[in-house]
Amino acid sequence: MTQLALPKWLAYQTYKYGTEDSRTFISNEKIHEYVLLEGLASDLWKVISDTKDYNEVKEWAKSKRVDSELEGFIEELKAQDLILNGKEAITDIESDIQPVGCDNEEETLKLEEDMMKWCFKNGYLYSLFVELTYNCNLKCVHCYNPKNISSTNISLNKMKQIIDDARELGVFHITFSGGECTLNKDFIEIAEYARTKRMSVEIFTNGQTLYDNPDLLERIIKLYPYRVGLSMYSLNKNTHEKITSVKGSHNKTLRVIEELRGKNVNVQIKNFLLNINCKDCITVKQYADDIQANTAGDTLLTPTIEGNKKNFQYIIGEDDLYELYTNPKSPLNIKNAVKRDITEIQNEGLCAGGSFSLCVTPNLEVHPCVSLTINLGNLNKVSLKDIWQNAINKNADSKLYQWQSVSFKDLKECYKEDYCAFCTYCAGMGMLENGYLKKSDVLCRQAKVKQRAYNDLHKNCKEELQGV
Repeated sequence: MTQLALPKWLAYQTYKYGTEDSRTFISNEKIHEYVLLEGLASDLWKVISDTKDYNEVKEWAKSKRVDSELEGFIEELKAQDLILNGKEAITDIESDIQPVGCDNEEETLKLEEDMMKWCFKNGYLYSLFVELTYNCNLKCVHCYNPKNISSTNISLNKMKQIIDDARELGVFHITFSGGECTLNKDFIEIAEYARTKRMSVEIFTNGQTLYDNPDLLERIIKLYPYRVGLSMYSLNKNTHEKITSVKGSHNKTLRVIEELRGKNVNVQIKNFLLNINCKDCITVKQYADDIQANTAGDTLLTPTIEGNKKNFQYIIGEDDLYELYTNPKSPLNIKNAVKRDITEIQNEGLCAGGSFSLCVTPNLEVHPCVSLTINLGNLNKVSLKDIWQNAINKNADSKLYQWQSVSFKDLKECYKEDYCAFCTYCAGMGMLENGYLKKSDVLCRQAKVKQRAYNDLHKNCKEELQGV
């Protein structure tokens, strides 16, 4: 054995190489599991991934006095499909992606959460959310994107620069969205470039372009994406298309979902809930379970980025919300919800946006997240690296550092009432509705209904136990 190879399905990033705190985070995108290596094991992985020459790896291991452990380490990596012999890589590289889900899914999610916190604590950016275009081939009634700059796209060359900078900052996970990201003419080249950098790639799409272009769909499958999120509002064609405003869109999305799951690609059905379709989340969840996809009902309707609240006419009514919070078959059931204690979190940052992740818009503005439209800088004028490093260096003029310094105790209107314990505050929603660090009327209303639903559920449980 003289040559080693890393399979196409891996995403990984090594941090603090050559120090006691060295860490490598690996995602086996074929079976959707994470692996964490620390210390010399992390350094050894970096040497393997950089050189892929067994003799060079052996010499490095000898210099660190771990050469006796090298063979066992490599065999363990092979057993986990994290490394291949060079010759095997030629024939084995297109192995089938395995079904979604793993036996230790909860442990895997906890590992990622810990990794995000570790990255921020050590000055690294964990993830990047990129809106490649505002252009879209649907006309969804609740869309928050601006309507007057739909032709704006990020170019391939600019996106390569952003990806290179992001990789240098430590970014492990990158999400491509829009608009409809596949309408950016360079979309697949951008996504493929991110994978050459061994980033974990997630794609948000409505599936229309992928249905019309099977070759594009096949190239996405060969990326071994971390996940493909597809917007599906209802299993009922008429309801779905009442929201998308485009006839035929339901069949296209459904067929793409089934094609991806047929190839065992990790699929998330993005089920945004309005008063038109809220009851359908139960059948969508059942469908997702049947095809081994995952889904989550999203009720966080926001004004448009320009501040227009016209789409609020589609907000779910309180009676329907209550039913969804109490129905045991609903993805929104809150029987096992954990009430938030503000005294425990008042010194914490408000959200992951700006700490664990950043968002890049089609016009190259950098925001903390897609809904929190604080302009941290424009990548035509400043680099992503400079924006992040100025914040990490606690530059007082850095808008990102200023945002990272905000905590729950800075909210003057929130967490004053009992029902606030059921609110997951979103600074983006508050800002779009009422202004910077203001409360969200939508979230306040939902928190009140959640409190009532939670109390009734637990009251009924107590009465049932007493009856027994």
